[in-house]
This record gives sequence, C-alpha cells and structure tokens, in this order.
Amino acid sequence: MQQVVEALLAELGQDIVQIGAAVHERATSYWDASPTQALAVVKPRRTEEVSRALAICHRFGQPVVTQGGLTGCVQGAVASGEEVIISLERMNVIEQIDPLAGTAVVQAGVVLQTLQDEAAAHGMLFALDLGARGSCTIGGNVATNAGGINVLRYGMMRDQVLGLEAVMADGTVLSSLSPMLKNNA
Repeated sequence: MQQVVEALLAELGQDIVQIGAAVHERATSYWDASPTQALAVVKPRRTEEVSRALAICHRFGQPVVTQGGLTGCVQGAVASGEEVIISLERMNVIEQIDPLAGTAVVQAGVVLQTLQDEAAAHGMLFALDLGARGSCTIGGNVATNAGGINVLRYGMMRDQVLGLEAVMADGTVLSSLSPMLKNNA
C-alpha cells in the first residue's frame, strides 16, 4: 500500500496528494464529522491528473473512492483506511457557457448553485434544483441521476446532460461531449 502512495506523490506531488493528518482532518461526509480514513486523498484540478492517479491505482490494484460534495445520504463516498480517495472538489471550473446553444461545459466539482447562478447571469436556467444546492456537485448529481424539486417539469439530471468526459478505472479518458442532443457521429 505504501508503494501506491509513493507513486502518487512522485507523479502528482504533495499539492495534489495528501497523506497523514491532512487526510484525517477531513470530515467523512456532510452528515458525519468523524475523521476520514484513507491511505491518501488525491485532489486533481484537471482530467489529466485524474487519469494519471487512476492509472497508478490500477497498476497497483488499489481500490479508489470518488468524493464530490459529500452530501449523499447513502455513504457511497465513505472510504476505508485501505482506499485512496479521489476528491473532485478542485475540479470546480465552469469551462464554457453558450447562451446561443443553451449549453454549459462544467467540471464535476462545480457546485450546483454556482452553475445555477452563472446560467442566470447569462439569461439561462439550469433547471435541476435540490435542497443541497449550495454544497452538492454536478458530478454527484450526474452520478446519482438527481431529480430534485423541478423533476416533473424538467426531468432528471440525465435529461440535462448532452455528454460526459469520464476517466475509466485504468486511467483511460473517454469523451462524449457534444453541443447537440442528436449526434450521428
């Protein structure tokens, strides 16, 4: 297990990979303030860093837990002391908003309310709305196919998504990003 931590530190650096006390100071979730148990917390800012971290973990057979806003109630983001956490909290950039096309490209760690506010500033509506809007992240909303209070009018989160860029367990990056609903490519 120490080998995977050393490899992560060598590849990504101490700014991205946290170990020891920095890991245990994190709350387990929004609902549970007990210290986090994990070998390391990886806090990437870009897809390429997620890819490199997952490739290393895959090479060592290292289990990984992904974390976003930690607002989920089912403890799906709770790690054990033998796992590595990939926290998407730094992947919080709204990369593009296109009012003409009615689209936005955002990273997984963008907080729902941040996207709603930015869309409104462009005369648009991001229809998904939840009580946890100030802390839940778009990645978590996609992962859980969140519904929220506007679900009957606008549909589930999957109805708001045109495409995804995803990193597979071995570090491979797949992209289906498209500015159009219908894509025959």
